Order: sequence, then structure tokens, then C-alpha cells
Amino acid sequence: MDMISLSHINKSYGEHSVLRDVSLTVRQGEIYGLVGKNGAGKTTIFKIILGLTEFDKGQLSITKSRSKAELSASRRKIGFFIGKNFFDYLNARENLEYYRRLKGIRDKSEVDRVLRLVELEDAAGSFGSFSMGMKQRLGIANALLGNPEILILDEPVNGLDPQGIADIRNLIIRLNKESGMTILVSSHILGELEHTATRFGQRALESSTRGAFCGKSPMRI
Repeated sequence: MDMISLSHINKSYGEHSVLRDVSLTVRQGEIYGLVGKNGAGKTTIFKIILGLTEFDKGQLSITKSRSKAELSASRRKIGFFIGKNFFDYLNARENLEYYRRLKGIRDKSEVDRVLRLVELEDAAGSFGSFSMGMKQRLGIANALLGNPEILILDEPVNGLDPQGIADIRNLIIRLNKESGMTILVSSHILGELEHTATRFGQRALESSTRGAFCGKSPMRI
């Protein structure tokens, strides 16, 4: 089953074209690696999927939903990590408790569940004192609140040391294997995603499909 499908998407900001004729398909249960240099449009793709920005042309489908109302409902199945928006003076549990209430999740045990998943249940101190790796893991924990079917991670290993990268990599693989979660993860480092993704995008060479993402080979956008 196709969980996310972008077909011939175009997006510009003024006269600056960010995405041109972009197509990609993310299938159920896979880890899809989106590779591209900084500024290539990876975050814009994620924002389009999440409804945080409009696209100019093309078609978007999430779990086969296409209308605005259907897409809005389907987006509730998505957890996402795009940057870290936490309070420096709160600890891990307090920050997640804030977001649990904000997201309308009634189950109070949900915070404990996601903290265990990212191995931060015993984290001490405030968010401001956390290492970069701990901050990234807390961001992923926030994305996991509500047990989404689809997880979107934007550059989750950016700025991490080798151990932090390994921790995030192992967490992504474990979430995928243990729960069958569909994961879309981006990076500007192809070599890093090769250890994680089960499928990559590929820029097609034919002029009729230029800009498309498909297949198993790595691509750059």
C-alpha cells in the first residue's frame, strides 16, 4: 500500500523555484531515505506532506486520501520531527507532557511509553542541559506521541557525534522492525542513510520524468 504519494509537485517562493516536477512514493512499512544537499527542498517536501505549506501544482495523496478534508484526517496518522521546539527550563517529561496535552492525547501513560522507546526515561536535568543526541531523541519521542502510523524525520542525525548518529540509526531501525512503522527520513549524507533506509529516491534520467523520485538507487535533489 502507498502511504504517501507526491505526483509532479511544483513549489516556488516568488520567482525562486524550490521544487520542480517532483514525484515520490513511500510504501507501507518501509524506511524511505530522502537525500539532498542543504537547501535542495527536502524540508519543503515534508511541509507539503504535513499541510504546513501549499504547493503550486501537482497532486498529493496520503493513505489514498486526496481531498482537503481527507488529507486533513490522514495527517493525524503522521508524527513528525522538524526541528526541536522545547522549553529549555523544563525536563524531558515536562516538555512531553506539555505536547501531550496540546495534541489532545488523553492517555497519560503515553509520555512514559515514548520516553522508554527513545531511552530517556531516566534523563535528569532540564532540556537546556541535554546533549545534542538527547535533544534529537526527545524530538523523536515527541513525534511518536499518539503512536502514529507514519513517522517523518528531517535530518535527525544532523550535528551529532558518531555515537549519537549510531543511537538514532538504531532507534529508527528498531521502530520500523518492531512496530512496522512507515518512516520517511532525510539527510544530506548519503552514506548515513545507506545504514538505515530500505529504499531511496532516484532522479530519473528520462526527460519525460525528470525530477521524479523512484526506485532503489540514491538520488540527490
